[in-house]
Amino acid sequence: MKIGEFAKMTGMPISVLRHYDKEGLLCPDYVDHFSGYRYYSADQIGQVHKIELLKSGGLSLKEIRDILKNADDNEFIKGILEHRESEYKDMLAAIAEVKRMMFEKEEKNAKAEQEKLSVVEKNELGEMIIKGISLPSPLNQEAFLAACCSLDEEIQKRNFQRISGFLTYGSMDKNDIQVAAKVVKLRDEMGELHEDINLVFEDDEQVIGKWKVVGEYAVKEDFYSEAGERRESDMGNKDREIYFLPGGEDYWIYSWTKGYLKLAGGDQSCLCRYQIEDYQGSRYMFVENKSYEYLRGGMPTVLVLEQVDNKRYTRRGIARQENTDMPFVNDERVLGDWKAFDFIRNKEEFAPDVNHLPQERLFFKHMHFGEEGFLSSVYMDETTSGKELQSWTKGYVLKHHNDTACAYEIVTVDDTDYMIIEWKSGDYRWGGYDTDYYVFIRDNV
Repeated sequence: MKIGEFAKMTGMPISVLRHYDKEGLLCPDYVDHFSGYRYYSADQIGQVHKIELLKSGGLSLKEIRDILKNADDNEFIKGILEHRESEYKDMLAAIAEVKRMMFEKEEKNAKAEQEKLSVVEKNELGEMIIKGISLPSPLNQEAFLAACCSLDEEIQKRNFQRISGFLTYGSMDKNDIQVAAKVVKLRDEMGELHEDINLVFEDDEQVIGKWKVVGEYAVKEDFYSEAGERRESDMGNKDREIYFLPGGEDYWIYSWTKGYLKLAGGDQSCLCRYQIEDYQGSRYMFVENKSYEYLRGGMPTVLVLEQVDNKRYTRRGIARQENTDMPFVNDERVLGDWKAFDFIRNKEEFAPDVNHLPQERLFFKHMHFGEEGFLSSVYMDETTSGKELQSWTKGYVLKHHNDTACAYEIVTVDDTDYMIIEWKSGDYRWGGYDTDYYVFIRDNV
């Protein structure tokens, strides 16, 4: 479910959920590069309850993060809780409640949710139909919209996906009308998506230019319907924009050919069929979005884009560009060889005894800092060197080939040097995301 829907179900402000994500307490189950939307699973509702329960016991966010990361180590958890007991005697009752409830509350919540489930019926075509509350008679629009909203919430709680507009079942004569929708059951786990996107390019002049994301919808007809759920962007004040470059040129995770938006990012690739329609003086694109639900065995959702202009943008022209023309300042501490140690979302996640990603998933492998700003680096199997491509000065790695200045800092823990360096990938340069970080350790081999 979207962050807004998850916030409503948990009673937590979106700003708090974003803060929990930043602090590593509760990360989204999935982040869609296409739209920037964060998705949470119904199972994570219990995690929010657990975090709030621990906070009620006076625990800091760092302590809560440590407990969640060591959820199977009862001795570790017990140690933290008992330390708090000794420090804050006035919190003894709350801490005891935390210890008693944190292993019981999630199970009770799950049982209570299970007891609330109603029967999902099948129609004559074998399609699954889920029905909501009975509507008042005479039927009015306000009650109908409220019932549709309530039904959508129930569908998400039960790990279903709505794949139709809203229907009505029952008889007016008997004053027994229910709102309903077709649904499919979603898997708990997400699958992989690897489609062949190597289509021969065919031009489509009407799509060239900038498009902004209007919203994501369960089905296309929701866009035109008051009852249809629109999933608002959770990118703060940033408008998510997609560029269709002339000739189908690729940038970040996007490229295109007539009829298809092509996505290739992270560990997945797919072809997303699009349709163009003009509506109320604007041009809209309806894109088949193979995102969170699809990866869990559901159907594609519909991402709606509105055309902003039809300018012929270039790949370089739409990227973030930073000053890489800095004078060289020496830094004796950085000289030598460094090998990749970890990848983190923010600097607060760094811990010398923790690897957030296994070594085989660290694509940035090695860096050599030489005299007078010489820099050689290895990313996957490709080596980059030469001052026209990249160099360094005190505090920064300067990537001249993509106009990014990546700040670094060196910290020493137990006589071991670690370098934490900004990783300004396509997510940062084109996607509007904050920088991630690589952690390197001095390579003395």
